[in-house]
Amino acid sequence: MAEDTEMQFIEKIKKSKLFVLHLDEFTDIQNSILLTYIRYIDHDESDVKEDILIVSELPMHTTSSEVFKVLNGFVEERGLKWKNCIGVCADGAACLTGRNSGLVTKIKDMAGSNLLSALCYIHRQNLASKKMAPERNEVLSHCVKIINYIKNSVLNTRLLKALCNEMGSDHQNLLFHLEVCWLSCGEILKRLHELRKEVELFLIDKKNDLSHYVQHKKCVARLAYLIDIFSYINELNLKLQSPDTTIFNAWNKIESFKK
Repeated sequence: MAEDTEMQFIEKIKKSKLFVLHLDEFTDIQNSILLTYIRYIDHDESDVKEDILIVSELPMHTTSSEVFKVLNGFVEERGLKWKNCIGVCADGAACLTGRNSGLVTKIKDMAGSNLLSALCYIHRQNLASKKMAPERNEVLSHCVKIINYIKNSVLNTRLLKALCNEMGSDHQNLLFHLEVCWLSCGEILKRLHELRKEVELFLIDKKNDLSHYVQHKKCVARLAYLIDIFSYINELNLKLQSPDTTIFNAWNKIESFKK
């Protein structure tokens, strides 16, 4: 079934002819992963679709040559053509965007000089968000500890859910925090802020010292400030996913020209 689904997906891309790639190379606990999204025209539904093209482990190194080898191998095996790739978007990693030997440069060599490349500047927001004032960083750190203390335990999760039900809360539990999903940090902190009374009672009952950080007015105020910051970054990221970005505007112009 998986092979049949992939075959149908690849056939749609071939019918589209033109496509755009978004590349991201990241490292989880054990492996380096290449994540590639593709945007193409689905002629069956007469609409622009976006989907995951490839999620692949990088065998050894994360150099541009190794990343391109994995990506190029996938493209050639599925019968796709680089000349139909009209745009590439990547983050600021040197192996992806290097002028002389970066992955984008290698793709341009295959697709042609007309290929448009763009830098996802949300990557800069990620780097900037990691350099916060010590007092705000301390609040964020302790908020993450509170969330993980509850969410890492099935029993604690059930107990908090029961407490929320008894108090008639709008939500029944916290959202899990993951470093790799930093863009959703605003939603995670917002949920903690909304359930701060329930979490406070839960931590006091557990005799956990972290209860101080949902009781202290200064800490709660700084938490609200962090929510505003991260919510703005999350909103910016969602706007970047709309069809109004540079590459996708260029795509529309190319389609209009062909017609």
